[in-house]
Amino acid sequence: MSAKSHSVMIGDLEVHYLEEGRGQPLLLLHGGTATADSWGAAMPQLADRYRVLALDTRGHGRTNNPAQKMSYAQFADDVAGFIATLGLRKPLIIGYSDGGQTALEFGLRHPGKAGALVMGGTVSRLTQAMLEGLRSWGFSVPGEVDLDRLAKEFGPYFEQIKVAHAHHYGPDYWRAFLKQISTLWLTVPTYTERQLASISVPSLVIMGDRDQLGGIDEADRLYRHLGAGELSIIANVGHEAVNKPLFWDAVREFLARHDERQD
Repeated sequence: MSAKSHSVMIGDLEVHYLEEGRGQPLLLLHGGTATADSWGAAMPQLADRYRVLALDTRGHGRTNNPAQKMSYAQFADDVAGFIATLGLRKPLIIGYSDGGQTALEFGLRHPGKAGALVMGGTVSRLTQAMLEGLRSWGFSVPGEVDLDRLAKEFGPYFEQIKVAHAHHYGPDYWRAFLKQISTLWLTVPTYTERQLASISVPSLVIMGDRDQLGGIDEADRLYRHLGAGELSIIANVGHEAVNKPLFWDAVREFLARHDERQD
């Protein structure tokens, strides 16, 4: 079995997604600058139990961006539109990094629409550690990017970004794309304890213990204030924890306790 590529129109937004498996729908939301293709290793492991749908976020990959700007609130509304358009019932949602931020916003903006949420590498405020990390990459001011520094820090991945997001707007789109990403990352909302407590759906917060953008303290704040939060810390790994087998062991165990087979 292999993932099939599809697209669906939600208003003026053309959402590209990959689909594999059968069962309860499970949405995968990728990180910033990545695409649905980044879930290639995870999808077959989940498709034995779920209908897995991996979306290209607005402005990423093969999904367009008519507004030419990005926000986590808009990403969350796009996910809600996708769920409604495909007629999905109580999908499970796994988000990592920007995808986790989107899952958090989705929980706030669309209560009762998800069966469970997984927020990996997710923060509940723009911390000093995150600011320092972004600045080290070349993101110091919203809407601006030090491209030379970014190219040095990202290495070969910098060239991959240029190619991965050229489908709708051509080979030079990456310049505008990175400026939009800069604004997105440097304007992460601060979520109050009251806001977090309003998310009552079962939610797993999962973080690498050495995550340079989040970290244990931030994961703890998020998990403790969610209405039905759980916490998993992956040892000896940074923001790339999603690539570790222990990450997926924790996710699958969590989902098995909260999917529709347990209702």
